[in-house]
Amino acid sequence: GTLQAFSQIVPNENTYIIIVTRGHEDDQRVLRWAVQTEARYIGMIGSKRKAIEVLKELEKEGLPRRELERIHSPMGLEIGAISPEEIAVSVVAEMIAVRRGADITQPVTKSIFAAR
Repeated sequence: GTLQAFSQIVPNENTYIIIVTRGHEDDQRVLRWAVQTEARYIGMIGSKRKAIEVLKELEKEGLPRRELERIHSPMGLEIGAISPEEIAVSVVAEMIAVRRGADITQPVTKSIFAAR
């Protein structure tokens, strides 16, 4: 099962974990394990509401907030993605941004007239 698989996977600082499960309980189980690894990126698919519910539950269990703050959820950069293909591009873009150390907290504009 899942727990057996976890014992065989040893994420390091070059590992990117994407969590896509069938429900909140499975998400919690994987997240509980993932935040205790050295993975560089941990992303979970789902709505903001789902993310809040899952993270609050893990916090109640005693997982430190600093570990939970590593989770990107909903995952992907906000580019207005709707289709599965667009969502995939937004997730990969976020992973590249994390890899390259980009500031993904600020909106990106390419206008040469944008304030600097």
